[in-house]
Amino acid sequence: MIDDNTSDVESRARRGEAAAFGQLIRRYDHDLRNVVWSVLRSPRLIDDVMQTSYERAFRNIESFDGRSAIKTWLSSICYRTAIDHARYEGRRRHTSLDDETATARYDSTLASGIDVESQTIDRDELERAMQQLSSGEAAVLTMTAGLGYSYDEVATIMGLARGTVASRASRARQRLQQELRS
Repeated sequence: MIDDNTSDVESRARRGEAAAFGQLIRRYDHDLRNVVWSVLRSPRLIDDVMQTSYERAFRNIESFDGRSAIKTWLSSICYRTAIDHARYEGRRRHTSLDDETATARYDSTLASGIDVESQTIDRDELERAMQQLSSGEAAVLTMTAGLGYSYDEVATIMGLARGTVASRASRARQRLQQELRS
């Protein structure tokens, strides 16, 4: 539900008002960072991708047509920017111990949305299990189970059919549960 204040802030942001756009970013930053995290899985890359995403969104805010919620539109930009960055990094991949250590410390909200048959999950176990998923599976699972996006919203964000999102989410949940059992 959108209250009058949210609607006013969105309207002003759509007209290019930087302060209003900043309010939107502050309101949605945590969830948007988790969208990027679901693709990159590296805390050291997130700030740069977020900056690029926010610059793209601000430059294009006037083209937002309202067919989806503004949060969904912003998430889509963040997701695509993260994918672009992951492709770039994939060509020059360097894994360091610092990245792997930092991964375990990043604040993810995913555990709250996963049914693991009443077992207690250690954060490190969850991170290890998530690392076993493909980036597409991790992204769908993070957005649906962790951030509470609907399948329709995730389909919009990722540019996929709703059925594809539902299928990936189901497979990701099954794989994650298998990883957590092992």
